[in-house]
Amino acid sequence: MHPHKAKIFGKMNIFDNRYEQETLLGKGAFSEVWKVRDIQTGVSLALKIYNSANGASVDGSEMLTHEFALMVNVNHKNLLRPLFYATSENRPYLILPYCESGNIGKMVGKMTEDEAWRLFRDCASALSYLHALHPPILHQDIKPANILIGDNGEYMLTDFGVSTQLKASLSRVSNQELALFSAGTVSYMAPERFSRNNLPIMANDIYSLGSTVYEMLSGFLPFGNDGGLLQKKGAEIPELQGDFSPMLKKTLDLCLQAEPWDRPTAEDLEDIANKALTHRELRWKEEEEPVPQQNEESASETITEQPTPLKEAPVDVPPVALHEIEDTIGEEHAPSRKKLYGIIGAISAVALLIGGFFFWKSGVQENSQQEVINADSLKRIVDDVEYEKCLVLFQQPDSTREAFNRIVALAKKGHQGAVHEVAYTYAWVARDPESIRRKKALGWGVGENGLPVSEEINKQAVVWLDKSIQLSDSTDYQALYWRSFYYINEILGERDFEKASQLLRKSSLEANKSQDYVFKNKIDDTIHQLEKIK
Repeated sequence: MHPHKAKIFGKMNIFDNRYEQETLLGKGAFSEVWKVRDIQTGVSLALKIYNSANGASVDGSEMLTHEFALMVNVNHKNLLRPLFYATSENRPYLILPYCESGNIGKMVGKMTEDEAWRLFRDCASALSYLHALHPPILHQDIKPANILIGDNGEYMLTDFGVSTQLKASLSRVSNQELALFSAGTVSYMAPERFSRNNLPIMANDIYSLGSTVYEMLSGFLPFGNDGGLLQKKGAEIPELQGDFSPMLKKTLDLCLQAEPWDRPTAEDLEDIANKALTHRELRWKEEEEPVPQQNEESASETITEQPTPLKEAPVDVPPVALHEIEDTIGEEHAPSRKKLYGIIGAISAVALLIGGFFFWKSGVQENSQQEVINADSLKRIVDDVEYEKCLVLFQQPDSTREAFNRIVALAKKGHQGAVHEVAYTYAWVARDPESIRRKKALGWGVGENGLPVSEEINKQAVVWLDKSIQLSDSTDYQALYWRSFYYINEILGERDFEKASQLLRKSSLEANKSQDYVFKNKIDDTIHQLEKIK
């Protein structure tokens, strides 16, 4: 606490002439959090003060303002969204809702399996939302202290959206020093975070969440205070001890994989947790049925059977993705031996040859159909993995061109998410830092508010926006919104206010269905402005 930053009224510390500081809830490398009472309203709130001996630098304050704008616009029930941002004597601070139940740190080693699945579900849902934003928001510091228990019992992520660069600016330490500043933070870091190219990716958050859940159940961290550094040196994932289901143990194992691509995405993890909570019997279901053993006699009798069709070569996809379709892939393709033996006992050798031929032919046809289904499923999974890799590459400035070329190739195959990303890259997304950054990195000239100066780029934008709208059956509300501006502003000589209004109304409706109320408000403001022009 810095006494000169608060005014003293009797024994009360008043911050910024408004917030009575009651209890210090926590203090870290770059901030301190207080329970405060708002003098004007009497409401209990949380005050997060970004601390620095001499106040935040100008760059730090500007970065915080930018990043706070991202944080305050999020809208998800499992994210503790800041209520207010300001500065007091050059010290930035946030006002957040106060959670009476505190964080989950008090539950270490005491959490039940049901609670663990709810923790997975709530946090994965929040991460899925953050990772899907443009640009994606990575949490980068998931641990028990940053997961609060809401009044309704749901778990809520806090302290998201503040980059390592900003933390370093506010705490006056370098990025590398900050990474090692707190053993509590290092304990939850993924192995790749200890590499020379320490660029944050979405899979980092999944690893940290897995470490947190493991600690909640077992009472200790999987790799102690060394976190993924110990795993990077070759340590194996310790099996979770206790009477927990195979499904929970397997999910933790996937989250803690050393290779980032072997971990599930946040969306996958939320889906797994929902299934575990709604279908409890799945938690204890064996993944594969044991293959019956044949004795030597039966083996010699069936040696002339038509061979089982060859299984497809293994594909390098995340285990969780394979798990989702394992019931389909694992179906037995060969004709039933039991049925075949019945035929042998009932008909003559000649009839067996004829009948067996047609029976085998029928089985091959069924197998071929099943193989097509399996091939399609695997193709979708491989494409989804490639899509996730492209999103990560886009986060690395030096890899923008590679990311764009790869995602265009994927979009041409009809991948809906890839089509949306290509449209987002080409399109005029006014004042959107990420879309503008991509254009500049690709060498495209941009004018005021990020509008590409090339007519060809704008033509491509329209083509890909229309394709994204078509593939999504007009549910891609962002593409609908962006497309409307090409009619409003006569960018390609096709001004049509009526078409623009139709697109905007449809966009508003779909944003409302998706509960993206922040984006919906933006759309509705545009509709209102357009009505004035018309």
